[in-house]
Amino acid sequence: MTELTELTDSGPLRTHFGPFRLDEAEAMLERDGQPVEVPPRAFQVLCELARRPGQLVAKDALIDAVWGHHHLNESALKNIVSQLRQALGDDAREPQIIQTASRRGYRFIATLTQDVATRANTTTNAATLPVTAGAPPALDPTLVGRERALAQMSTAWAAAQRQQRQLVFVLGEAGTGKSTLVEHFVAASSAIVAFGQCIEHYGSGEPYMPILEALNTLSRLPRGDTLIRTMREVAPTWLLQMPWFVSDEDRQTLQREAAGATQDRMLREFGELVDRMPREAPVLLVLEDLHWSDHATVQLLGYLAHRRGPAGLMVLGTLRPTELVLEDHPLGSLRQQLRARRLSIEIDLESLSEADIGALLAARFDDEAPETFVRSLHAHTSGLPLFVVNVVDELVSDGTLARQGGRWRFPDAAALPVPRDVHALIETQIARLPAEHQRALGAASVSGVEFLDGPLGEVLGMPADHLQGLLEEVTRRVSWLRCAGVRSLEGGRICTRYAFAHTMYRHVLYERLAQAQRLQWHRQWAAALAVAYGSSAGEMASELALHFERGQLPAPAAEQLSIVAARALERGAAVEALAAAQHGLLLGAGQLTKALELELRVLEGVALTRMHVIADPRVAQAFARALALQAEGASAWPRALQGAWWVHYARGELGDARSLANQMLALAGGGDVGLSLAAHNAMGFVNLLSGDIARARDELETAFNIHAREGMHLPPTHYVHDPGVEVASGLALACWLAGEPRRARDLARYAAQHAASSRHALSEMTALSVEAILHALAHEFDTVYHLTERLYALIRDHGLPPARSDFAWLHGSALVARGQVDEGLREMRDAAHSAEELGMRSGLCGFHHHHVQACLEAGQVGLARASVEEGISLATHLGGHVVLPGLLTQHAEMLAREGQQDAATPCLREAIASARQRGSAFFELLALAAAQRLHNPAADPARLRELLALYDGDPSPRIAAMRDATGHA
Repeated sequence: MTELTELTDSGPLRTHFGPFRLDEAEAMLERDGQPVEVPPRAFQVLCELARRPGQLVAKDALIDAVWGHHHLNESALKNIVSQLRQALGDDAREPQIIQTASRRGYRFIATLTQDVATRANTTTNAATLPVTAGAPPALDPTLVGRERALAQMSTAWAAAQRQQRQLVFVLGEAGTGKSTLVEHFVAASSAIVAFGQCIEHYGSGEPYMPILEALNTLSRLPRGDTLIRTMREVAPTWLLQMPWFVSDEDRQTLQREAAGATQDRMLREFGELVDRMPREAPVLLVLEDLHWSDHATVQLLGYLAHRRGPAGLMVLGTLRPTELVLEDHPLGSLRQQLRARRLSIEIDLESLSEADIGALLAARFDDEAPETFVRSLHAHTSGLPLFVVNVVDELVSDGTLARQGGRWRFPDAAALPVPRDVHALIETQIARLPAEHQRALGAASVSGVEFLDGPLGEVLGMPADHLQGLLEEVTRRVSWLRCAGVRSLEGGRICTRYAFAHTMYRHVLYERLAQAQRLQWHRQWAAALAVAYGSSAGEMASELALHFERGQLPAPAAEQLSIVAARALERGAAVEALAAAQHGLLLGAGQLTKALELELRVLEGVALTRMHVIADPRVAQAFARALALQAEGASAWPRALQGAWWVHYARGELGDARSLANQMLALAGGGDVGLSLAAHNAMGFVNLLSGDIARARDELETAFNIHAREGMHLPPTHYVHDPGVEVASGLALACWLAGEPRRARDLARYAAQHAASSRHALSEMTALSVEAILHALAHEFDTVYHLTERLYALIRDHGLPPARSDFAWLHGSALVARGQVDEGLREMRDAAHSAEELGMRSGLCGFHHHHVQACLEAGQVGLARASVEEGISLATHLGGHVVLPGLLTQHAEMLAREGQQDAATPCLREAIASARQRGSAFFELLALAAAQRLHNPAADPARLRELLALYDGDPSPRIAAMRDATGHA
């Protein structure tokens, strides 16, 4: 068993058990040669259990392996295992394949046929990689001692060509030759290569920066149009980040599709894009300096490494491990996870040995160096490749190491350069250059590892022709500056791009500058880049923000950071958006205009809504700080009002929510169509929750008509929900309660379909939640169960805040109706407790209404009585609630059952009067039907018949039950 377990603990499985054949790579399960239909999640569960035959797999471990670190309701896991058992024909009472360990987990107990339990490795273990004979030879002297590393990379690339996805990290501190090694490998591979550079200077603030750079490169290759079409089909949020590849009309469509995109959606889209890459054209994605990568890029690397299935992709990343530790970079923990699961290869570049240095010198000079010189050079440089090369270059440059009599004369150890580290040696080389060259390179170092000659000329005030000649002269004199191509800027201007060979050269040049000179040049670079990029300057916002910050101009820096935060939200990168907004607020404290501070406060609040539930105190505080600015005239003020409205609405603070909705309505009078839609929608929901159905319908009908008329022309925003889905969902509930069941069902279906087609996760949650509420009111609990299962899946798949909400207690009520009483009641109580802790009180009255019914069905009358009393008290405290008539009716029925008819009558009359006054035909119907069944004085048969007629033709079991019980079938 041990040997078999070792064969199956990672990578795709290919094995037999009994009559079944399991092939994970092909996503196939066969029984006696015939395909067996298994839902995708159930198939993944089977693979994870079969990967550990005979071992107990805890529920948490199974959830983590299949769904990642997302919340999963245990009943959902149990249901998926039941689906799997059904497909396998395995009896849970007498299992032959999957055994349940009560309250702990599951165990795969079938016997795997060992001689066919083979692997289809998706990764190669770096510790056991052979050096293949086909590895490219290290002919470049700077690659001496790197033969094994090249062989490992070649082996990984060969696996990628066989559709086995690879993630390879090349590790080494500064100067160990990571970039040189990668460049040599790329040149020898004949691969389709895309480069992405993580840059210390400004890269950490821009989500997915190196990935987007690589996609941009691939899209410009001869087959790039195919990639663009594929992105349009399966990765529209990624294509939207490169607007120059789409038309204006298509861009607007993409913006609507991608509005509110989550990070998990971005990850899934990229994974699907990788899976669609042509099999005959594998891609080599090179990511340099990952120790400076942004959080979103790290998340993407983890996703790609864990993703199953074939793909012709090799990600080759370089990094400095010490930087990861010092900065507590998220890539550090990801490396540990990937190593533990053997999902990555690590190539650690060590310093050169004396033998390596001897071989390097022999390869470069075609002559054997004296052992004493080799030993001295090794001791002097500690074998650091960049230092070794620079020392040798220095010796050749000053004539100390020279050719004499047909052979090279190597100097004594005493002749080695005095500087004892590579930084000091680079300083010496720079000092030899003419003053004008030093000044130009110093100004260039302020830009970063790469720079454009056009903006550099603006910074220096130097004519373009003169600067071009100067830079050409520098590239001839030193080996560490090179021309890296050209770039076309706005207006057709062409600039030459230059790059330092290593960040050390830029760093030394930058550190030589006086503080005042740095400050001035940062300001000038910001101005020059803004002019150079023109209307596309937003693409450079994080770079401009850094230049302004280091130029000690906090307000312009904060303005650029607001752009960075907004762009991060568009990419679903809430962590980066929050960091940018908060950094802008910190930088500009006391120096920002109210309008700019408000913009940053709103962006901070919206970013927090992507990370926490809307009622979370951190979200509430962010929007409260925004409103405290009282910047009514600022463009972000309507968004501040709506964000604060959502907080108060979710917390059940309906007075404050109504006040904010009124402010939005007043502002909308100025003709802002989008704000008018949001304002009427907000007021409609406030009225709906407080139980005023007639007014809610009026407001929501107005909002619905605005959206029908103007919806396609409204610009995408940073709001959380699609307004069309929101208003259709609210109107569906209002119509159901008002006695229009057919229109209610039509609107609910429309909202769900619209949200799903737009792939807008938060809007889909809203639509499915409202649809589940509607079906729960109709007592269609099988439908409620399936809808709430979809909601749980949506949260898992999109990485949304996992806090339990109204749909969780609806899921519990469905379980009770399906016979899983204890589990259902426990889930309902847990969900209510979670909502109470999070301050999400708006739905708690609804919880009590459903909980009372579930408790009565379970025969737990005492719990039902306590819940209905608590619900009525809460609804009264909130100033009224849509389900208050329903709670009063339930209370009356319990009183009548206990023989307290006199006490039940005023409860029923209050329920009837309240519902009738506020236009809630449904809850009035419930109260009248109860009075009729109980033969209570509050009964009104004529009105009962009138209300039942409104629901004629509706398939609701609840309506049918009322007809039967009251004799009006």
